[in-house]
Amino acid sequence: MHCCFAILDYANQMMLQLGYYTAEEKDNGDMLEKVLEANTELKQSFRQTIIGYYLPESILIPSRFYRYEETQAMLNAMYEKGQDITVSESVPEWQLYNAYHVPEKIHGLLTRWYSTGNFWHVYSIILRNGIEQSEGGNLVVDFKTDTFMVMAIKNNSLLVTQIFSYAKSEDVLYWLLKVCKQFSLPQTEVKVVLSGLIDRQSAVFKELYQYFLNIEFTTVENDIQLSGDFDEYPVHFFSSLYKLASCAS
Repeated sequence: MHCCFAILDYANQMMLQLGYYTAEEKDNGDMLEKVLEANTELKQSFRQTIIGYYLPESILIPSRFYRYEETQAMLNAMYEKGQDITVSESVPEWQLYNAYHVPEKIHGLLTRWYSTGNFWHVYSIILRNGIEQSEGGNLVVDFKTDTFMVMAIKNNSLLVTQIFSYAKSEDVLYWLLKVCKQFSLPQTEVKVVLSGLIDRQSAVFKELYQYFLNIEFTTVENDIQLSGDFDEYPVHFFSSLYKLASCAS
């Protein structure tokens, strides 16, 4: 489980502070509660709070077919039923609903801690922010410490989106090549847009560079700026937080 928070000064459109924590999957909220208790800045009264979930148990459903009760049954059939609740949200830009599982204890803790918080899944965040589409198709790839999300799009259609675990660069290459093969996305034409915890010196980037001709790092288009403490890091490291902030409206 990944826990990441950012504190923004909306008056000056500035990201002031960032925290990032990881815990084992079996941790069902205990670590998150300790993080919230230990960081006094998270106990302040905020004008607005937005929480982003980076969770793999999700299904995207065309709006015309969406029924909340049926969605719960579908999620329980596709994934092992545990102590989870179903959360769903509309993505009108793509005429979709995103329904996903969230550990019950974690969602309950966050809704109590931030009673007026807004919640979004990573898939919804990316889709709501818009994707400049390429004629050869797009692979949108966002990296965390040991997982990455891939979203494949072509001809204004969402082909697949999924979160994978990886231990080495070859794992990432394997899944991206498999997605390309499955959906007929030519490696020489598809645009691969990278974001998150990856840079040009990493083994993952060097591996991808050998197989894909059209690779770029995501840019940030909204008005939020980084404070000076972040100058040593590439902007694309924090692009998911920029995109999350843009879901405030």
